[in-house]
Amino acid sequence: MKRFLKSALIAMMVLALAACASTGQAEEKTASDTQEMVKSTQNSDENGEKVLNMALFWLDGNIEPTESWNAWALTRVGVGENLIQVDENMKFKNVIAESYEQVDDLTTVFKIREGVTFHNGKIVDAQACKASIERALEISNREDVKFPVDEITADGYTLTIKTSEPYATLINNLSDPVFIIVDAQAAAGNENFKFAPVATGAFKVTSFDKDTGMTLEKHAGHWSGDIGVDKVNVKYIQDGATRTMALQSGEIDLATQINTNDLSLFEEDENFTVQKGPNLRVFLLRLNMDKPYMSDLKFRQAVRMGMNKKIYAEEIANGTPAKGPFNDMLSFGYEGEDAYSYNPEQAQKLLDEAGYVDTDGDGIREANGENIVLKYVSRTNHGSDANNIGIAMQAQLKEIGLSLEVIQVENYKDMASSGDFDMLYERWTSAPSADGQYLLSSSYATGSAGNYGHYSNPVLDDICNTLVTEFDKEKRDELSIKGSEILMEDVGSLFLFYQQGNVVTSKKVSGVERFISEIYYIDHRVTVN
Repeated sequence: MKRFLKSALIAMMVLALAACASTGQAEEKTASDTQEMVKSTQNSDENGEKVLNMALFWLDGNIEPTESWNAWALTRVGVGENLIQVDENMKFKNVIAESYEQVDDLTTVFKIREGVTFHNGKIVDAQACKASIERALEISNREDVKFPVDEITADGYTLTIKTSEPYATLINNLSDPVFIIVDAQAAAGNENFKFAPVATGAFKVTSFDKDTGMTLEKHAGHWSGDIGVDKVNVKYIQDGATRTMALQSGEIDLATQINTNDLSLFEEDENFTVQKGPNLRVFLLRLNMDKPYMSDLKFRQAVRMGMNKKIYAEEIANGTPAKGPFNDMLSFGYEGEDAYSYNPEQAQKLLDEAGYVDTDGDGIREANGENIVLKYVSRTNHGSDANNIGIAMQAQLKEIGLSLEVIQVENYKDMASSGDFDMLYERWTSAPSADGQYLLSSSYATGSAGNYGHYSNPVLDDICNTLVTEFDKEKRDELSIKGSEILMEDVGSLFLFYQQGNVVTSKKVSGVERFISEIYYIDHRVTVN
């Protein structure tokens, strides 16, 4: 069917091209000739400039880098750059900072790379970096990546950051996309900045539409030298099947997270390159601890034992069953057995012991005299997998006497903030800055911004507090593993699966790496042949 669709799409393009060329005279062309014409028009414009067409599966209402995770859209398409970044192998690399030195537990000195310019041509020196970082610290709603500052000083190309207390993850935090370096002066009082931010990357934004995507052009003054692509059309395509068809038709040259069942189409096609392997994304269900039954450990254990993760991971989604928040490819990934395994008989026993019984014989257990109907919420751009997992879980939980309502919504944030859910489908890149503190502290520490379920555990809070000042890598890993164990044993969330990542590119495109973190898709190395 997909191959038929590809042929149909090409045929329609043939007709369109023929109609445009028609001026009362028709010139016959073979299918091969027309396909070559299609390819050339897609990867070059009327000036012969090289054009890259790519897809993003997520885009928010604007691209102001200090708002939520919007900056990920900018780093993924080569617009935003940090002082320090995490490379494709999860190692720190110098970008705008040519080097850095942690002088003591409070002080870090950065040497800013000379020759870096903003998209508007202004020079990037230490003062510009200082202004950008201070802007993010002041206005960002990402409290999870902010750090305590005593002072930030700038002297020529030397930037010094002194924290007010020992802060072990300063470099990790600065590598978060929130801290991409932008022209803070250009942003001041400029409402349009959130739709066309002025940054330093290989590409700059020329237009943005929250529903369709972005257009970019190369930053001629980029510090790396000439860029091998002149223009980038970034198309916002949420659905994996639609991205597959867009790749097949030649509408796009690059896409990520192609559905597992479709990957073979490209692996078997010599016109494409497929890169795949594990990434850091964990898919989970956040539990609403404000619901009386969810605050009961036995109830949470029973729900966990009533779920068969293997079906979700291997038959529905592209992944492997998850144990805790971190997969074992990380130095702080949990390598032991899952705390609770699929066991519906034991789940029913636990529910009976906890007093959740079916008194009226309708097959649904009750709490306080009412049927327990759990609300499973995902957002529409989570795709069909999220909905299908809910449907599979619905059938499994019915076997242990629990009802599940499965819904996908546009107003996901509103429902999460208001607590109008029992299970909230989430996907987290668990360690984008190569450290376990980020997810534990921002998602499960008491009162943290991402903790929509209001989970609270004083032992985990102590671990999060200790991680702030613990500089020793081995000890940090041990603490993160302990945090995972607590969340698993306490059923702080229902961890579903770890994702297997993929990047599919046309053979016309080179210089693209598969970043394990998924923070980047293209950078200054990309070229179109």
